[in-house]
Amino acid sequence: MPFNKQLKGHIRISAAMVAIDGIQIAAAIFNCFPQKQGKEMMTALQVQDLPLAEKIQSQLFVFDDLAGVDDRSMQTLIAKIPRESLNLALRGITGACQQKFFTNMSANAAAMLKEALDNAPPKALSEIEKARKAIIDLARKLESEQQIILTNDGLYIE
Repeated sequence: MPFNKQLKGHIRISAAMVAIDGIQIAAAIFNCFPQKQGKEMMTALQVQDLPLAEKIQSQLFVFDDLAGVDDRSMQTLIAKIPRESLNLALRGITGACQQKFFTNMSANAAAMLKEALDNAPPKALSEIEKARKAIIDLARKLESEQQIILTNDGLYIE
């Protein structure tokens, strides 16, 4: 007997039940889009339903958000990232996010990475975004395994 037929009569699906994880699911979907498309869709959603857009936006985690990760978590993450992916993902990144990576690496590793970035041949933006997404996915996986903490929401004490 199919699963949905087994459930029929046992539970009723209502709008309230579906909405329980709706924000998290929507944020997960937004995180799968290329950055430009995600921004366009978020802008359109803000025009149509600002409160909903703000709720979804609060659940989004983008590559630049790694700048706010604690140092111990960043070091754990860096250790798990393949070097080629890190070289690719850090292209075009400046400021706090880039600095967060460099300060959580050995001086030698940071110098080698800076040199690799300076001498790297051009790459397609889609390849760079793919590398960044892979790092974000890895970070989320490590967080779910409780190896790192991605957000400092006041629930953790160091």
